Amino acid sequence: MRPRTYILAVAIEDYQDTFFQSVVYAEQDAHDFVGAWQTMGVEPADCVILLSDFATLAELRLTLPKFLSKVGPDDRLVLFYAGLGASIHGASVVSACDTQVDDFERSSLPLAEILSKIGQAKCSQVLLFLDVCHGSSTSASRGTPVLETEFAGDELRAFCKESASRFAFVSCKSNEISFPSRSLNHGIWTHCLIQAIKGVAKESIGIDRRITTTSLQKYLLGEVPRILRVTVAGAVKQTPVLFGSKTKELVLVDLAELLPKGELAVEGATSPIKDSCLTGEIRGRVRELRGYTKPKTPLATHNDWERDFVEKSGSGEVTAHATEIFEQLRESFRYKRKDLSFTNIASTASIKGPDFDVNISLTQDPEDAEKYLLSTEVRSFRNSSVIDDPNFLAIFTKYCKRIVFELDANLDLESKIDDIEEIDALAEHLDYDPECTEFTLRLPEPGIVIYATGDRMVFSLDSQGDLKMLLGNTQKAFAQLAGNSINLGLRSSKP
Repeated sequence: MRPRTYILAVAIEDYQDTFFQSVVYAEQDAHDFVGAWQTMGVEPADCVILLSDFATLAELRLTLPKFLSKVGPDDRLVLFYAGLGASIHGASVVSACDTQVDDFERSSLPLAEILSKIGQAKCSQVLLFLDVCHGSSTSASRGTPVLETEFAGDELRAFCKESASRFAFVSCKSNEISFPSRSLNHGIWTHCLIQAIKGVAKESIGIDRRITTTSLQKYLLGEVPRILRVTVAGAVKQTPVLFGSKTKELVLVDLAELLPKGELAVEGATSPIKDSCLTGEIRGRVRELRGYTKPKTPLATHNDWERDFVEKSGSGEVTAHATEIFEQLRESFRYKRKDLSFTNIASTASIKGPDFDVNISLTQDPEDAEKYLLSTEVRSFRNSSVIDDPNFLAIFTKYCKRIVFELDANLDLESKIDDIEEIDALAEHLDYDPECTEFTLRLPEPGIVIYATGDRMVFSLDSQGDLKMLLGNTQKAFAQLAGNSINLGLRSSKP
């Protein structure tokens, strides 16, 4: 039985004392952190959010005991804080909206006071998530230290004491800074938390489809520095910290219990994206290619000479197209030279990056000898959560129109057709050839067309739309089919 979860989220983005500059994305972090838990079943009535002007010192001292009084002995308490913190005279404090720079210690809330009240509460589990900015405790954009004090967190270490029921996640070490990401519209650490809690980050999922304190921290230790490396220039560090038992762990989210077999918890593109390929083509006339010279005979067939002629004529388009994508990736993701490799040979080009690979090629259109196809393919996802990045969607939405899944083994199409025909609501939208070498399944809701052969499956939109819609609707299609016990034979849809 899952414990009932109560969440108190405090985020102070703007301070009354104008000396303090905004803590970027703090309010968005709090909203989406709570929303992630609600997505996984936490009741909205069990959540309290205090933002900026409503998070004064008096209000914090009033709200905390009132909130804790609701928590029962079998319940879980989750506290999230995003704002400025410091350690003054050896005592850690977190700021309130009305904290004053000239009296930082007395106008802030002692961490020891918070932990004392939580310790007196009757609850079985305590999870603390603190994004206290550390070295930037009185800074602009979590970047330039003003006070020399740092949020040390000694009280957290004493509070957890290798406990099996108390854990505290902190955004970075005491001598580091917690950074935001403009492209993510979140603090980097909190973005990773949100992805993990919702089951989006496959790397955070441990055995038996459970996200535990151990598997979450392991994911944060890898993912936060990775995002930081492509977000912030210079030699900067942000190391997530976990206080609590190193030998015991709590289950934060049990995906096996929350989701049906085969259904994934990935936002937007929650299909098994890591094992898929995003593809699309631009079609045009061969005579419009940069390297085109009028041939002795018109293009009319698809022989080897014509194919070679088209590919050589289009080498300039391949170079220009690949260069455009390369520059967009560098600018949007802030990849460094050593992060990207670029290969361009005749009618093909490839870009290999930290998160995925891009392949570009130009061929003669198999349906029209006088036209060409300029293809873009995004595959080999090493970080599946990148497809949630607005920059990724902005770059590839104009290039990629389909999701292609290579199957683990040759799909038994006859068996799948039989399974689908057993469900009246699906059977009326199914087409296949007499030999059952392929089938097409159109799902009016969510507007996805599935085309399957023995070794691959292709998802596309039934009408016009962008890449984000394609990814989101594909996931809805997976959920719909899983709800009807239709296993498509993909790696991540196997029970």
